[in-house]
Amino acid sequence: MDNYNWNNAFPDTPKSFKNKVSTTLNSLPDQKENGEMENRKIYKKGSFKKKIMIGLVAAMVLGTTVFAAGKIFSITSHGSNIPTYTTMPTTEQVKKDLGFNPKLVKEFDNGYIFANGYTTNNEGLDVNGNSVAKTKSLDFTYKKGNDKLSLSMENGRLGENSEKATVIDTYNGIDLYYHSYANKLVPGDYKLTEQDKKDESSGKYVFSYGSDKEKISQVQYLNWMQHGINYSFLAIDSDISQDELAKMAKQVMAAK
Repeated sequence: MDNYNWNNAFPDTPKSFKNKVSTTLNSLPDQKENGEMENRKIYKKGSFKKKIMIGLVAAMVLGTTVFAAGKIFSITSHGSNIPTYTTMPTTEQVKKDLGFNPKLVKEFDNGYIFANGYTTNNEGLDVNGNSVAKTKSLDFTYKKGNDKLSLSMENGRLGENSEKATVIDTYNGIDLYYHSYANKLVPGDYKLTEQDKKDESSGKYVFSYGSDKEKISQVQYLNWMQHGINYSFLAIDSDISQDELAKMAKQVMAAK
C-alpha cells in the first residue's frame, strides 16, 4: 500500500472541527483486505488506500467555512479499497457505474499516465448529522516515474471554494483555483511549542496529528467546475509545478 499521511487536508476549518476529525480518525479500525469501510473526511495512516479518499480531500479543501443547520459540517464516504478500474474505463462504463460523464484522459502531454481508478459515494452532513447533499466521484491515480498525483471527478461539489484558493488562470471562461500549503505531521500526543504556535498563526505550517513521527509535506491542490462536474488535482510532495497542473487541467477541459 502507498503510505501517505492525510491527517489534515482542510486548513480553513476551525480547530473544533479539526479536533473532531482527529478523534474520528483515531477510532477507525485497521484496513481489511477485501472489506469496505466508511471513513470520515480523511484516512488514518496505514488504514485506507489514498485513492479512494481523493474526492473527500478535494471536497474539504473546498469546504464551507460556515457550519450551521443545512450547511456541510462533515463528509463521509463509502467505497472499496480494491480498484474499480485497473485499465482506463470507457465513457460508457463510467456513465453506467456513476451516472455522469466526466472528461477522461489516459495520458497527459507531460508524461503522467493512468494507473488505476476508484469510485466513491460521498455524503455531506450538517452539524446535527443530517444528510444535506450526496455525490459520486471517480478518482484516478496517475504516475510519472516515481511521482504520483490524483484527479478526482465529482458530479457536483460538496462545499464552496475556500477563501485561500486563488484563481490562477481562466480557460474558455472557466476559472482554475489553486491552493498550496506546508502540512506538518506530528504524533497524536505532540504539544505545540511556542515556535509551532507562531508558525501555525503565520500560516507557515498547517499542523495535523496522528503520524508516527514529525514530517513536513507539501500539498498542492487545483480545481475547476465544468458542465456541473467538479475536477480536482491533488499532489503531495510532488515535483510538479503549478503551471504544469494548470496545463494538465486545460488538457482535461479540452478532451472530447
